[in-house]
Amino acid sequence: MQQIFVELYNYAPAWSKCSESERTEFVKKVIESVNGVKSAGVDVIAYGKNSNQTDRRAPYDFFCVYRVPNVEFQREFERQITASGWYSYFEQVNISGPAEDFASVLLGNAKMARPD
Repeated sequence: MQQIFVELYNYAPAWSKCSESERTEFVKKVIESVNGVKSAGVDVIAYGKNSNQTDRRAPYDFFCVYRVPNVEFQREFERQITASGWYSYFEQVNISGPAEDFASVLLGNAKMARPD
């Protein structure tokens, strides 16, 4: 079943300690990796900056949203992010789960259903 994967992140102190050229080289590797997962069937929905005007804004400045083919691919994607060294430079939280019908999820909320 398709998975949705959302990353929320901020710069970690280690990122600002890198030179601009080091940051650029790291980002180029990330771009290459994202292009690789796109060719493997991941739909990169959006990368963006979290607007300061967002109501009840999450305390993260940046976001990424992906549609991933299945949960197995999702877990491998997560392992690749860890292996890339990303978490050394960015403070991040993730959200993921199967893409479901909105009405079913909302009706489940009425029953207080929680994720498995």
